[in-house]
Amino acid sequence: MIVDVLMPKMGESITEGTIVEWKKSVGDTIAKDETLLEISTDKVDSEIPCPTEGKVLELLYDKNDTVEVDTVIARIGTEESDSLDNAKTESIKPESTETKDVKEVDKIIEEVPDKIIEQKEIDIIESKQGKFYSPLVKSIAIKEGIGNDELNSIIGSGLNGRVNKHDILNYIEMKNKNSFDSNQNISSAASLEVGTNFENLKDSVEKMDRVRIKIAEHMVNSKNVSAHVYTTSEVDVTSIVNLRNEKKDAFLSKNNIKLTYTPIIVSACIKAIQEFPLMNASINGTDIVHHQNINMGIAVALPDNNLIVPVIKCSEEKNFLGLSRSIDSYAKKARSNSLDADDIFGSTFTVTNPGIFGGLFGMPIINQPNVGILSVGSIEKRPVVKETKYGDAVFVRHMLYLTLGYDHRLIDGAYGTKFLSRVKFLLENYNNDEIVT
Repeated sequence: MIVDVLMPKMGESITEGTIVEWKKSVGDTIAKDETLLEISTDKVDSEIPCPTEGKVLELLYDKNDTVEVDTVIARIGTEESDSLDNAKTESIKPESTETKDVKEVDKIIEEVPDKIIEQKEIDIIESKQGKFYSPLVKSIAIKEGIGNDELNSIIGSGLNGRVNKHDILNYIEMKNKNSFDSNQNISSAASLEVGTNFENLKDSVEKMDRVRIKIAEHMVNSKNVSAHVYTTSEVDVTSIVNLRNEKKDAFLSKNNIKLTYTPIIVSACIKAIQEFPLMNASINGTDIVHHQNINMGIAVALPDNNLIVPVIKCSEEKNFLGLSRSIDSYAKKARSNSLDADDIFGSTFTVTNPGIFGGLFGMPIINQPNVGILSVGSIEKRPVVKETKYGDAVFVRHMLYLTLGYDHRLIDGAYGTKFLSRVKFLLENYNNDEIVT
């Protein structure tokens, strides 16, 4: 019998995956649950186990091919007598990206002077740092006269930091641009007029990486689907700042994690959602889906300037320490690219924090299929007028802007504003006993 291996669906919003590496070749035997290939999505990288024991009969796609979910990508024969000759199913293998690259390599090599090849080939093919370079990257480096040391200095955006075609071409483009800029008279830049052909200035053009493309698609889709509305509140968090300063050292010493403002804000959101459960719903066509659990998404900025949203499942069941550990753990896993597919699936509400980068407040795009997202600004000292028994007085307070983005298809202004006001109240009247040291 022949078993078809399908591209798995790694999450609700994931429609395709890219083959990073085949762990087996045609003719190899493979055990059930043994890793057959590694795939990459716009969210995570995952190792895919073989669904059955047998022999690899056919690999329908090549490394770096992007394939839609539920598409047959390989065939496994469960008996020695099985072969593709007697298989009833047929598949057409698409033209692989590898084939295109090989043709391009051949074209480039034909244009490379023999002298350059003699001088550079040995250095390029084997890096002193043990880095791997594809034939295409090597050929481009040879053509452009890029030596081993210079090639090793290029920062790669591929798997495990590998340098791909786009990386080396962008490097060459920027190198040429810098050389161009250094030879220009300063006065020429001041004389630019409307209608100047900026193509002549050799502006750098960079292709989006796969993750950024998916993020862009996700954001545009959200703006097209949801009717975005925003409400902002200013919160006096002076007592929370003082509390953190008082307890942060003991908290770190006892629990081995830093005491941050994020779990405090998240815990307030959870309590407010329990009072305003519609903020935890989602829309499916004309149906309202009321979620039983609060699966809190926490937006994390990555070192490559991309963004990912790990999800704390059943966050309402966790105490403050549990929330703190989950937030800390997911942030570390996200930045080390070690999140699993399940870690980024199933959010019902999202919190994002541009304030850690100095943003006063943000206007976030809703993370589909959520109907609400809370943006946390930076904490700043400001003069605030307070009523006292002696009359109005000015005090220096720690203030924070919270901005709620919500889907007006389901959440009306009154409901969204009441929810945000409740979060404000909970923060300004925070129960100090929740932080146990």
